[in-house]
Amino acid sequence: MSATDDRLPTLLALSLGLFAVGVQVHELFATVGAWLTTVLAVVLLVRQPTWRDELKTWWPLGAYLAWSLLGPLVISASPRGTGIARLADSLFLPATAWAVASVSERALRRIGLVASLVLVLSCVVAGAQYLGAWPPLESFASLSWTHLSFERVYETVPGRDDRFMGGGLLLHRLRFANVTAALTVLAAVGAFRLESRLRWWFAAVTLIGLGSVSLFPHARAATVSLVIALIVVAAFGARRRSLAIGSITAIAALSGLIVLLVPSVRSRFASALESDGANDRSQLMQAGLSALRREPVGGTGLGRFKPGDFLAADAPEALRQHQGKTHNQFLTIAVEGGVPAALLFLAVLALMAARAVNLLPSSIGALGVLAFFVALSALHDPLFHPESSMALFGALGAGLGLARRSTEAP
Repeated sequence: MSATDDRLPTLLALSLGLFAVGVQVHELFATVGAWLTTVLAVVLLVRQPTWRDELKTWWPLGAYLAWSLLGPLVISASPRGTGIARLADSLFLPATAWAVASVSERALRRIGLVASLVLVLSCVVAGAQYLGAWPPLESFASLSWTHLSFERVYETVPGRDDRFMGGGLLLHRLRFANVTAALTVLAAVGAFRLESRLRWWFAAVTLIGLGSVSLFPHARAATVSLVIALIVVAAFGARRRSLAIGSITAIAALSGLIVLLVPSVRSRFASALESDGANDRSQLMQAGLSALRREPVGGTGLGRFKPGDFLAADAPEALRQHQGKTHNQFLTIAVEGGVPAALLFLAVLALMAARAVNLLPSSIGALGVLAFFVALSALHDPLFHPESSMALFGALGAGLGLARRSTEAP
C-alpha cells in the first residue's frame, strides 16, 4: 500500500469533520467539507470490488438528479445555478454514508465529539442572543465585508422587547434550528447505542439540543419535527422498554413545558394556523399549487419558482418577495421539477426507509433523521437554506453509514 493510500482515510476523516462542523458555522466551510468528503469517499468506493453494485442501489437518487436537471430543461425552462446547487446537495447522502462506514472507529468518535462540542457552543451563543446578552448590532459594523447576517439575531420574540430569536453560530434562527435538530438526532443515537461513558455526554447533548431548538429560535416546525424524530429514536433504539418509555416521556415533557410555560413560544405555536402577513403559508402554498397546475410535468425549472408570479393581485407586497418557497418541501420540488421529480424524491426517501427498517436497531439514526426530514419538509422548505440542506442529507447519510458499520462489523 502506498503512502497516498495510507493518507486517504485520514483525509476523509478530516473532511468529514470539517463537514460536520461547517454546517453549524458557515456555508463556505460546509461546502468545502461536503465536497471533499464526497470526492474522497468516491475514490475509496471505486477501489472496492463491489462498487458497481453499490452504485446500482442508489438508482432512485440518480433518476431524481437526471430528471430534475433534464426534464424541465427539455419541457419548460433551463435550471439556474442556485437550483443546481441545491439539487447537488443530495449527493452528500450516499457520500456521507460511504464516508462514515469507511473511517476508523477512533476517528468517528473524535468527529462526533468535536461536532457535539460545536453544537453545544452554538446553543450557548443562541441562548446569549435570546437573552439579549449579545453585543449590539453596531459592534459588528467593521465586519460588514463578511456579509454575515448579524442583523438576523435581533428580531424580538412575540410580546417582548428584551428577548430575541437566537440564531446560534449561523446567525439565522431557522438554519440554527434545522441544523442543530438534525445533529441532535445523531447525538441521541450515541446516547442510546454507545457502550462507553460517551453515551452520557451524548445524552446531555441531546437534551441541550432539544431545549435550545424548542426555546431560542422559536422555530415551530423544527421543534415539532425534532420531538417526533427523538421519539422514533427512543422507541426503536432503547435497549429496554422502560428506558424507551422514560425517554419518550422526558422528551415530550421538556419540549412541551417550554411551549406551555414560555409565553412567547406559546404565542408562536398558537399563531401557526393564523394568517401572518408576509409569512402566510396558505397563500404561498396556493401559489405553488397554481404554478404546478400550469406546468405539472416539467415544472418551472430549478431555482426559477417565484411565488409572487402566482399570488393573487391583493397579496401583500412583502409576501411577493419570497423566493422559491411554498412552505412544503415536497410541493416545492414538484413545482420546480414537475410531478416526476417529486415522485422520484419520494422514492429516494422510501429507499432510505426500507434500508433503515431492515437494519434496525443499528439504523435508528437513519430512521430518526428520516422522520425529522419528512416532518420538517411537510411544514417548511428545509432545503432552501444551504446549511440546512447539507446538514439534512449529511445526517441521513451518517445514519445509514452507522448502520452499515454495525452490520459489517466482525
